[in-house]
Amino acid sequence: MTETIKKISTKPLVAWGLFFLIYIIFIFVFSYLYPYGADEYILKRDTLWGAIASYFQSYMSENARIGLLANNIILYLGKWSFLILNPLVQLIWILSFFALVSLRLPDFKKLSDFPLTALIALLSVFAVAQPDNTLFWIGGACNYSWSALPFFWILTWLRLEYKNKGNLNLSKKAAAGLFFIALALGMSSENGAPLTMGFIICFAAAFYIAGLKLKKHFWFIALGLAIGIALLFGAPAMWNRLDTDIFAYFNNSSLQDKLLWHISHIHFYIKAMFLIPIITFLALLVCALDKDKPSRFKNENYILAVIFFISSWILASVLFAVPFITGRCFYTASVSALISFVFTLTYLQEAYKFQAVKYCAMLAFAWAAAFMPAFAYPYLSLYRQDKARSNAIAQAKESGAKSVFLIPYKYLKGPNENLTIMFYDPVFGFIGYSDYLGMRVQTDERDEALSLYIFSNPDVI
Repeated sequence: MTETIKKISTKPLVAWGLFFLIYIIFIFVFSYLYPYGADEYILKRDTLWGAIASYFQSYMSENARIGLLANNIILYLGKWSFLILNPLVQLIWILSFFALVSLRLPDFKKLSDFPLTALIALLSVFAVAQPDNTLFWIGGACNYSWSALPFFWILTWLRLEYKNKGNLNLSKKAAAGLFFIALALGMSSENGAPLTMGFIICFAAAFYIAGLKLKKHFWFIALGLAIGIALLFGAPAMWNRLDTDIFAYFNNSSLQDKLLWHISHIHFYIKAMFLIPIITFLALLVCALDKDKPSRFKNENYILAVIFFISSWILASVLFAVPFITGRCFYTASVSALISFVFTLTYLQEAYKFQAVKYCAMLAFAWAAAFMPAFAYPYLSLYRQDKARSNAIAQAKESGAKSVFLIPYKYLKGPNENLTIMFYDPVFGFIGYSDYLGMRVQTDERDEALSLYIFSNPDVI
């Protein structure tokens, strides 16, 4: 009998272990298949100090986000370090999302939390903005999905403060840790960090009106966020960006043009998430009109679903009017929309006794399984093209050839626009860049739009 109980009790642990193992392998494989792009060849340094110094140079000129520092260090160490870290970080991403919603980690002794965790894992890959850039590309992962962790952790801390009515007891070490997490959040996202500061201000105001006091650590952590935001927006790189042609083009454009840009970007944002923002809005609206649930406006899950829904549109709307923008810029907005979606499902499950999370997880899994070949093959194709290019260069060097003819990479379409790879060809995308694999680049003037030459002997040019 005892042995039977032991066997039964180990089944959930085995299921959780297999789930996490499959997810880790999935992230590892696609991170491996995604080759070095132009940024990797530009930013790679031969020394650790050079990698760190490169970040400070970028802080003064191009990019002030703290994620770039992690990116540069990883490039110095080699891609192997990213292949180890990225699956672990993405796993922590899932658990952090779960903790934000449930204020605890999953119970690994049971399977009751499995549907929600699986749903979050599927959404984290297929329903966020441009996963190829924000999950599998080194620079994108460091600046987007990795930088979402401080966002989750600070918001979870705020929820715990609310639960404890401002009486949450933190040790000095925990408060210091959250201070630096808030500092990192402030330096990681131009829209997510100010939104979080807005949450903190509203939170403090609500407590003041209610006559509740906040402990010193609250202000200490808020100070960390404020310093991070000041360092990000006060960086010379931010001001240099305002002098670029794209901002001048935006400022000089008519209101009609800006409205048209809004329509295009709103369309992409909604489609990228498989209509989840629309589904969430309709669900919240129907629940709001249900007079049989008078406590809906006092339900914490419903309120948080509404707050994050509004927040997602605030985060996205600040980007809608930009004329030229990549899908990855909507990453934080898409994450906020997913948080709202999960809170909505949690409320439906609680208020209507409807297994919304379970059925959504099953539907998401069925979709992912059906479209996995269309999602995966473009990555395999890109990897093969990169290997073929490397082999062609290696053979040219071995034979003593002075040049080798290369063609640009071709990118196959994914299941939708958001899941289609956007890759920066280190040769074709940056004509004139002269340190690709230790060689110099020259454009083929006869057919500039289609082909390039790589010269293995710098003296040839």
